[in-house]
This record gives sequence, structure tokens and C-alpha cells, in this order.
Amino acid sequence: MKAILNLVLIIVLLSVISCGKKATNESSGDNKTVGKIDTVEYKSEKMHCSGCEETITGELKKIDGVKEIKADSKEKYVKVTYDNGKTNKEDIAKAITSVGYDAVLQTSQINNSSDTTKQKEKN
Repeated sequence: MKAILNLVLIIVLLSVISCGKKATNESSGDNKTVGKIDTVEYKSEKMHCSGCEETITGELKKIDGVKEIKADSKEKYVKVTYDNGKTNKEDIAKAITSVGYDAVLQTSQINNSSDTTKQKEKN
């Protein structure tokens, strides 16, 4: 009787452990680079749960050239690293909107501030 109870307990523990949230940092497995590797970020206010993250990630994985995807429903953004010789920002945005979410391109604050710093150093 104790052996059966222990077995049931182990099965329950294993199932609880495996029920965690699936990671959305995923790579498409495409290792051949044709162009430059770029990263783009979109704001997506309609995204509200891990299911939304998985839907967007699944759609973006279908695009040839997408290297890495980070969808975050709490912060409401999708960050995509891609090969610009195989795809572009517009195709990525179309994929996000095709599954019912908004995709507002975000400008990089880091690049803008470093450009300003470089100009100040020149003066």
C-alpha cells in the first residue's frame, strides 16, 4: 500500500513540476546567415497572457530568417532577432498582426543616446 501511495505521489509531483510556463525565448533553428543580423522590437498592447506570447512566437517561427523571439505579455512587447537578408521588419509586423495582435515598431533609445554622445565627443 505504501509503495502505491509513494508512486502516486511521485507522479503527482512530476506533473506539477512540468506544468510551468513555457519559455518564449525561442530560436527558429535557422543557422545560415545571408545578411546582417538585426533586432527589432514592437509594442503589442493586445497581448495579455502566455497564450498570446505562444501564438505570436509560433507565427514568427514560420518566417525564414527569424533567429530569436522574445514575447513578453506583462511588458507588452515582442523582440525579434532576424537575418535582414531573408526577412524584414514589415514581414515580421505583418505576421504579428495576422494572428490578431498590434505591432507598433519601437525606436531604439540606446542607439539614439549613443549617437548623441558621439556627436558631443566630436565637438
